[in-house]
Amino acid sequence: MLIYILEDDEQILEMMTYALQSSDYEVEGFQSAYALYQALNRRAPSLLLLDLMLPDEDGLTVLQKLRAAPEYKKLRIIIVSAKSTELDKVRGLDQGADDYIAKPFGIMELLSRVKAQLRRVPEEQPPSHLLRCGDLTLDPATREVTSGGEEVTLTYKEFELLQLLIEHPGQ
Repeated sequence: MLIYILEDDEQILEMMTYALQSSDYEVEGFQSAYALYQALNRRAPSLLLLDLMLPDEDGLTVLQKLRAAPEYKKLRIIIVSAKSTELDKVRGLDQGADDYIAKPFGIMELLSRVKAQLRRVPEEQPPSHLLRCGDLTLDPATREVTSGGEEVTLTYKEFELLQLLIEHPGQ
């Protein structure tokens, strides 16, 4: 399962990435909200670990934007923040976070909470791995492509080429 981490502290990001990868999760880390949004346009994760105090955009704003987007309403989001008062936790949970971990935290607790959230992902509907580029959406599982919400009919080779291009932007 793919996990995204939005954390501006490089050491914490590396530690979380290492721990999750050691537990056989696929992990991508980002130090800015902009980089996260770019990645979300390419591939949706099963879970997002979200810091609140970020350099370019407040984590609660990121949370609100994701919860407002229909394609991310069911995305599991755990806030991981140094803001540790009861009010901070309540605010994060009330705005749509699925869990809240205060820093400093133990790695075993982090892994346990991640596993608990991922258990809640319905098995009959695996997490979406839709690929996006602008208004194009490509679903590798069903081989469906939409542009601006309308279905696009492609040949086998056209689909394969489009998927390759979306998975390797800028190349």
